[in-house]
Amino acid sequence: MQKKSWGRIVNFASLQTTRAFPGGIAYGASKGGVGQLTRAMAEAWSRDGINVNAIGPGFFPTELTKAVFEDPERSARNANQTCIGRNGNLEDLDGPLLFLCSEASRFVTGQILMVDGGFTAK
Repeated sequence: MQKKSWGRIVNFASLQTTRAFPGGIAYGASKGGVGQLTRAMAEAWSRDGINVNAIGPGFFPTELTKAVFEDPERSARNANQTCIGRNGNLEDLDGPLLFLCSEASRFVTGQILMVDGGFTAK
């Protein structure tokens, strides 16, 4: 990337990058670290044409969240905490990732883009 003077790095943050959840001490600390790692990498490499950002997904169906999505009550509770009123579908990450990996984001670096249906807006 440095040789080409162009690159895009997208780290994966989380809702827990900035918000504490019950039982999430280790996970939350690691995701807080991802946020700072993103900013530090951006500061170190953006002058070389390498932009570094992060995506902060909300509630999406993954192996980690399988138990939540298998429980309709818990899944609905999470959906109701968003402005949109639903949990994420994996396709909801496509556009933000394409943006951060493209030339369209040439002046965006060191940021965490929360893709959470407005969960963190409430």
